[in-house]
Amino acid sequence: MYIFSKYFNPHNFVFADRFEKNALAVNGDSYAVEATAVGDDVYRIRIRNERLWPIDHSRAGLTPAEEPAGLKGRSTHLEIARDGSLSLKAGALGRTFLGSLAGGSFGVSGKAWMFQFRQRPDMQFYGMGEKSTPFEKSERSHRFWNTDVWADHGTSRVRDQNYDPDYISVPYVIIKRGNTYAGILMDNPHASVISISPRLNVANQMMAMSHDAPFFFLGAEDGPPALYILFGPSLAQLTMKLQRLAGASPLPPLWTLGHHQCRWGYRGAEDLTWLADNFEEHEFPNDGLWLDIDYMDGYRVFTYAKEHFTDPKADMESVQKRGFKVVPIIDPGVKKEKGYPVYDSGHEKDVFCRNPAGTEFTGVVWPGYTVFPDFSLERTQAWWADLVAKFAATGPDAAWLDMNDPSTGPVDPNDMLFQEGRAYHGAYHNQYASLMAEATKRGFLQARPNQRPFLLSRSGYTGGQKHSAHWTGDNYSNYHHLHMSIGKTINLALSGMPFNGGDVPGFGGNCKEGLFLDWYKAEFLFPFFRNHCMRTSRHQEPWVFPKESMQIARRYIRLRYKLLPYLYNLFIRNAETGDAVMRPLFYDFDDTRRLPLAHVNDQFLVGPWIMQAPFTVEGLTEREIILPAAVWWRADHPGWLEGPARLSARKHAANTPLFVREGAVLPMLQGIPRDNRKDLKNVELFLCLSRGFKGKAEYRYACDDGETFDYQRGMRSTYDIEAGVRRGTAYLRITPVAEGFGTVRFTPVTVEKFDGMRLEGPDGASASLRPEAFTSDIWGTTATFYAWR
Repeated sequence: MYIFSKYFNPHNFVFADRFEKNALAVNGDSYAVEATAVGDDVYRIRIRNERLWPIDHSRAGLTPAEEPAGLKGRSTHLEIARDGSLSLKAGALGRTFLGSLAGGSFGVSGKAWMFQFRQRPDMQFYGMGEKSTPFEKSERSHRFWNTDVWADHGTSRVRDQNYDPDYISVPYVIIKRGNTYAGILMDNPHASVISISPRLNVANQMMAMSHDAPFFFLGAEDGPPALYILFGPSLAQLTMKLQRLAGASPLPPLWTLGHHQCRWGYRGAEDLTWLADNFEEHEFPNDGLWLDIDYMDGYRVFTYAKEHFTDPKADMESVQKRGFKVVPIIDPGVKKEKGYPVYDSGHEKDVFCRNPAGTEFTGVVWPGYTVFPDFSLERTQAWWADLVAKFAATGPDAAWLDMNDPSTGPVDPNDMLFQEGRAYHGAYHNQYASLMAEATKRGFLQARPNQRPFLLSRSGYTGGQKHSAHWTGDNYSNYHHLHMSIGKTINLALSGMPFNGGDVPGFGGNCKEGLFLDWYKAEFLFPFFRNHCMRTSRHQEPWVFPKESMQIARRYIRLRYKLLPYLYNLFIRNAETGDAVMRPLFYDFDDTRRLPLAHVNDQFLVGPWIMQAPFTVEGLTEREIILPAAVWWRADHPGWLEGPARLSARKHAANTPLFVREGAVLPMLQGIPRDNRKDLKNVELFLCLSRGFKGKAEYRYACDDGETFDYQRGMRSTYDIEAGVRRGTAYLRITPVAEGFGTVRFTPVTVEKFDGMRLEGPDGASASLRPEAFTSDIWGTTATFYAWR
């Protein structure tokens, strides 16, 4: 069992004091070192000692961009000194951006190991995957061990305190020095720690440790030491390099970017019909209808309770024909019951994890006594994929994967062994969820080879984004969790998991009307958006709240749907380049003394063009907004503002501070979305241009069927778009690049009534467009817009 408040102490490690002949000497023992550049300013350091670490169990599937080649990158080089210290030197002058302690770089203690680095005063730290700790990660030790949070930390702590570890482990830290960035990724799945000059808890009193030289360290309890050091220099470049290394998040189906509705308690056809009827009656756009564990027969995975589904396929088709998608839960635990076909076949094929006695490891989860597939084995992956393929044939469009931390109930998971009992639990604990997702994805592809699969996983590990999206697990309906969700989602995105989001407006507790509104307004443009709560909480479907509040939430979800072409193109770019979808302000703007951005944890960017500054603190009626260096159109109080600046905003129930950066070209659905229909070939182009705009607004728009892999075979339409203003007249140039999905019809829309607009063709021909004024409140406040036809 793990005690999460206890961490490594470097004083219990022995450190290398000599490096020669590609080996480190530690206390008379030799450790082989392989250090090499494996990409554009990306370096890999591996340390080998067959006696301590004979097997590498990592299944992260990292993909370095280049073959190993020396220790020099494009703008950096890595040095290992004779005393064993590491230095990453950057720029023409060879300034040390990152350096370790002399004679204290690499240390071991039994099978545990660590790397230490000097902490400079200008350093700030981010990333680390999913962490329920402050946005910037200094003065803390962070453990990486996938956790069933409510069970392992206790609900009283989780409700309103910071806690660590969380459901997802990505042992990756971003080091920020001014406006230059580097990252360190541990390629080791065992329980690990990243410690940034922590304040230590001694007898429940917090105290700072005194050091001659402040340092931070990364280490693991076991397994071969392996680090990747990445240099940006910008945060955007760093994030894209990490994404290429860890693997792209595949382009999701378009419907997954919509609104989703779930509740622990939805269990069958009657619930699906009730939800579909209400979303249609209230003209509230929604795509996913989700089923929790109660749809199963006695919580047996891959079954349906006959009292809830008489004919699962037909029952699901009844709402699928109306445009909705059905997403049931799948847990890894299999009821240990002879006569249950899933257990019988798994037992026969010997696919379950073993215990130290050599028999099937047995936990206690929803079905009772439960065994767990050993997803580290190929035969288990194939067996599970076959079960998923058969399940998919019964009607589900997708699946969400829960309890895959793995949660074993009150039973100690450390007795859960892998690789036919040869690998101890820590080697695969953190990887369990990602391996389950890999097998589940394989099953959906077996069933529907040309359909993009969608999975949502509670837990995960480095590389897991290649197989599933992630939600941030069981949270609470309170402002603590609302406020924390922004930094959590951003740091997950910067750690290579861009498609993520939390339960809205909170899973546990009873959500009040004001919090419901604040949560919807804050997160309506998060990458993943799902309303979900537990069965003992009050219902929190949008229509159960007073009509006025439902209408406000509906307006922002309609705006989400209107912006789906923009969101979808952000995901296209992410899949192709690794560029972040949701990001902090310092991703696109420089941190300055006049306007520091490093600790802004309650504002964020959606792509490079939209900025939100929501109210996330209970009782707050006025807040400061940081306006980065650009011209902005403020949507909730229409008008132009210029940054860098600070401004004060008062809270209004009906809207939220929302800004669009001048120069944006935002593709949007036509009209006001009232259901889940989406036409990507008939779009508005919102040209965010003032009359005084100088320069060119440029954008590449792409669209496809949003469902299949046909876009990989040329069935995608792509256009290069340019817009600008010349002496009071706007111009628009649209150049087809490919039209494999057909011709797209564009309608330009502006907030300014220009003297005119010229539509310029690629052949030099042009046409005059005339404005048609209309009003809309979809951005939060009624404003006048102009459609040019």
